[in-house]
Amino acid sequence: MEKILKKIVFYRSTTALLLIISLAGCQVGSRPRLRVSDYFGDPTGMRFPDPEKLGRHCLDDCGEEKVGMVYTCKGGFIDLGHVREAADRTEYASQIVYNTLIRSRTSCTYRIIEPARYHLTISYPDQWQNMSWQQKKDIARQVSISYGQYLAHTSLIWHETLTWYGFASSGVFSENISAFSWEDPYSDLLGTQLGGMALNTASESFEDAMTRLIYETLRQLDVQPAATARKAEHAIQGKWFEGGYYFFVKMKERNFDVGLDDGFVTPWLVPDICQNAVPQDCPAPDLSVLEKYGFKMRLQIEPLEFEKGKIYKAINLNHSEYLRPSVHFPEIIEHIRKEAEKMKGKEMDVSPQNDAAIENQENTTKGCKECP
Repeated sequence: MEKILKKIVFYRSTTALLLIISLAGCQVGSRPRLRVSDYFGDPTGMRFPDPEKLGRHCLDDCGEEKVGMVYTCKGGFIDLGHVREAADRTEYASQIVYNTLIRSRTSCTYRIIEPARYHLTISYPDQWQNMSWQQKKDIARQVSISYGQYLAHTSLIWHETLTWYGFASSGVFSENISAFSWEDPYSDLLGTQLGGMALNTASESFEDAMTRLIYETLRQLDVQPAATARKAEHAIQGKWFEGGYYFFVKMKERNFDVGLDDGFVTPWLVPDICQNAVPQDCPAPDLSVLEKYGFKMRLQIEPLEFEKGKIYKAINLNHSEYLRPSVHFPEIIEHIRKEAEKMKGKEMDVSPQNDAAIENQENTTKGCKECP
């Protein structure tokens, strides 16, 4: 009888362990942490930190890093919270891809910050199994960084989409007010770029590299003092947005340029803040590394958020299907853009175009198609 009981305990323990492993999917370590929106915590709305005193970048909350808005002559407003979070999403997604490749697994399921599950399917090059362990590690590293940037960028577009339909990261207040705000797409994409650069820096830790890169990049974008950033805010108040504190803000301009059309995100510059300023485009993640090494990857999203119903209805997608970002994201963004156009002139006066920024950019020479 004792032997039978021991076997039952063993099998139950083994089953429980396998269940835990299966539920864990491809998760690695702690997931990235959400950075509190710049609009929270300040009665004036935006916070403008000293661009020379931004603290140390931390994967875990160390209490040292600064968030808030800075203004740059070449990149417009930069939301530091979005930059930092996007970089951390890139670091996390790259770890997931690397661990999946190094184990030669053909599928992976994971989460980042939002409840949605991401399903990744991988097809390996024919020669993969014949490669040495070192060759696999070197290739897996290159592929994981590039594809990690893509996964992070995808998750950030998903986040903006969710917030448009009322998603609340805190679980309490809808973030529709800040969905597709003028600085978000550029700040998000810039963060994935810096995250990839930090991962490619062998001589420093990710956190140290990010700390350095944020300062260097902001200088390259010609960052301005906090007083100039506040001047830029005053210049767009009443034009791009109305109100002050988060809950009383009315967004008049939305930026739906997430790089899905031409592969670049163009920053919005505030007219007359920097003379003869030239916007510097930021490129969306480049997936040519997959073709270079013979990989094929397919990404699907399984929405678990309450907003799924509205999103699926918008593009007439069957609720049993998963979202395919490469196919469905352009449709979703276009639908949201049309919704914004219909809302124009109503209580929340939004517009997918920024006439002032476009007019300013048409009078300047287009910047190089390259992030700093």
